[in-house]
Amino acid sequence: MIPTRKIEQAISLLFSVPAIFSEHLIKWEDELLRDSYDHNAFKYSDQPSVEEFRKAVAYQKARGDYFIKLEGSAPLKNSFGMEEEITLTMLLRDDAESVSWKINPHVKLMEPETEQLEQHEIKCFGPLYGESFAARNFRRRHEKMTYHGAYLEETLVGACYTYSKDGYTCLDGLVVDSDYRHQYIATTLIKGIVEAAHKNSSRVFLHADIDDTPKEMYIKLGFEEVDRIYEYVCTDFNTLK
Repeated sequence: MIPTRKIEQAISLLFSVPAIFSEHLIKWEDELLRDSYDHNAFKYSDQPSVEEFRKAVAYQKARGDYFIKLEGSAPLKNSFGMEEEITLTMLLRDDAESVSWKINPHVKLMEPETEQLEQHEIKCFGPLYGESFAARNFRRRHEKMTYHGAYLEETLVGACYTYSKDGYTCLDGLVVDSDYRHQYIATTLIKGIVEAAHKNSSRVFLHADIDDTPKEMYIKLGFEEVDRIYEYVCTDFNTLK
């Protein structure tokens, strides 16, 4: 198994309980945050049959859920009408030199205050997912992950969270306040986390959307793709084929 997959599975186990559903599907469920796509998904080991997928859809409907998500490490041959999304797993190369990264010397890195961090998450993710979900999702992660904050004076302008295990540190959820972007806040955060991880002999990896521009910044810093996660989500069962 690719080492980063072991860490990703350990993170999933912090939130979701897996159960064998069918020959090619394992259902992961988080009863405390049932409307989270990430924590409530069917992970496939191979292409599920039409019968397996129909059974999965019926299961979701019986639970009162309005969505279905399939996730795996290879693309589906039949996605049943769902759109494919790809998340890259990017590992920092051993020869990457963080000392040369551009940072903002005015940014102070420290553990963020919970109330400030929740408001930061709501501001960044509320317009996209709704304020209620953004707040509940943050509280769920805050229980399990280590959060890092970037401050300009007394203002929290950027944050992310990490999880470390077996010589690897996963960095995720990196978001900079839209009012403070293009000021090297993200690279300042990443550098602080990388240097702390290296002191503990831990390698750093993160996730990036294949269609978003942040991956270009990660490549310049020395991160390279080592794995892919294929995701298929449907929120309107009438569109399924």
